[in-house]
Amino acid sequence: MTMDGAPDFAASVSASGRLRVEPVERGEAFLALRDRWRALEARDPEGTVFLSWDWLAQVFADNPERWRVLAVWHGPRLVCVLPLSYRLHWSRSRQEFQTEIEAGGRLVRSAYTGFLCEPGYEDIAIDALAEALRRQPWARMSLRYDGSRSRSAKFMSAFAGTAYSVSARQHLINNGQTDTLICPRVTLPADYETWLTKGPGKNTRQKIRRYSRRYLVSGDYTLSHDPGSALKSDIGAMLRLWMRKWAPAKGARTARLLAVNYLRILTTASRLGLLYLPVLRCEGRVIGALGHILDPRMKRVHFILAGRDETVTGNFIGPLLHSQAIGWAIDRGYEVYDFGHGNEAYKFSFGAQPETVSSFSIVPRSLPGPVGVLDPICRPQALARLLSFVGAGEVDSAAAGCKQLLQLERAGTDLRSALADLP
Repeated sequence: MTMDGAPDFAASVSASGRLRVEPVERGEAFLALRDRWRALEARDPEGTVFLSWDWLAQVFADNPERWRVLAVWHGPRLVCVLPLSYRLHWSRSRQEFQTEIEAGGRLVRSAYTGFLCEPGYEDIAIDALAEALRRQPWARMSLRYDGSRSRSAKFMSAFAGTAYSVSARQHLINNGQTDTLICPRVTLPADYETWLTKGPGKNTRQKIRRYSRRYLVSGDYTLSHDPGSALKSDIGAMLRLWMRKWAPAKGARTARLLAVNYLRILTTASRLGLLYLPVLRCEGRVIGALGHILDPRMKRVHFILAGRDETVTGNFIGPLLHSQAIGWAIDRGYEVYDFGHGNEAYKFSFGAQPETVSSFSIVPRSLPGPVGVLDPICRPQALARLLSFVGAGEVDSAAAGCKQLLQLERAGTDLRSALADLP
């Protein structure tokens, strides 16, 4: 640990001695990385908008003291970054606070996470990251929705052995019928008519043509995207439609929490000018909308959320919205329309092909003492949890938590004292 009790990432060097891993967990330090980070984005063919400096700057600003970036350097050259988030877990069986690590972008439920890495450095940079993390205090690390399965496999391999349990994870919803690790994507041609002719199946193609003539060409319905003053109200209308559909199945509380998560990611995109939200109206009333996040560098449009009025008869809202969104993307030179997480059958009717992302968990087989499972970055979360213990009258838990934080503080003090005595 460093003199303030924080993990000593600065001393982390790969076995080759050529790379160093440095932590970044303050806004000013993250700002200083901007130009080198953006240069790394341009060199990484597997990057996504969700790993861009601009995206994560929004995420981290809204979640102070919850994130850390591990930056891998080769001399003055930034060659790899791993954005992480840190959350506190209270173990009732061990009566202690534990740090759990997740992907940094998941603080706003980013659709994809993972590593930003320069080709040619993957093996040694990922080994260096794993070496640094093996020496840090945590009880579980779970990285979900990594878009690069090869990088995930290399990272998991770096933890293989007797000290850690490494496992790939499944994420099934809808009673196990939908696999959210499968992400259907449409490769877009140069013009809409080519896609409509060769992409969707015959039945879907006929429906799209019929719905377009009946509802849009006729003028009975309007389809628009307003990036200006109406955007906030359009987001709200879409979320209300989504809530109306899913609250009965998911429960009102769960649906509200999910809606808040969607609001966060859509708001993050809106601030960056990366939100595309086509809205379908009938006589001025919103009957359907789709939320998308744009990735101009990688030329991808990411579908995030749909809301539609279930009282409207006829199953035309979804097909009409998605087909028009695909046309919008083609007209602006995008190359991929990403239907997001889940292998629902309707997505493949548009000509999508499945892409699989990874999700995995790493757990130490033997947990060290209380100091060895609690990262100092989680102190504010731990103090808040202690107050909740006191308020709930959980005296034993409060006392155990206070003792653990005191041990953590003493560990940092002992290190400072030892360094002060050095000649």
